[in-house]
Amino acid sequence: ILWDLYEHSFRFELLALDWLLVPQLWTNPDNACLEQVFPSDAELAMCMEPFPMKNQGLVSLELEEKCCYVESFHVLLSLWPEFPMELQDSLMPSAVSTCVWVVEKNLAQFYTQAFFDNFGRPPIVPHLIP
Repeated sequence: ILWDLYEHSFRFELLALDWLLVPQLWTNPDNACLEQVFPSDAELAMCMEPFPMKNQGLVSLELEEKCCYVESFHVLLSLWPEFPMELQDSLMPSAVSTCVWVVEKNLAQFYTQAFFDNFGRPPIVPHLIP
């Protein structure tokens, strides 16, 4: 239950911050940047989904899968104001694990600081499945 709470809280907080920072993107119904950050086809709603049997998306332990979701997270955050210039380059699909980890770490630092700056508290972040 706690893992599910963390997962949904992360999704809703990311949605709220994205809406706050780039509201103009929310007028385009074809903008799917946020949905591509998450592995499930389910919309951002509290609904019955099967409990995943392994870590997926941003917390995946499989490099190829993780790289795909880190890149989607990168695309989303790159649209935000004050996105760091040193993070502008796209993550290569064939990136090695250390490169993916460094980019993920830098994106996480930018996201958590942006969230704190706008909401005055640290965000809920994704957790591994117990």
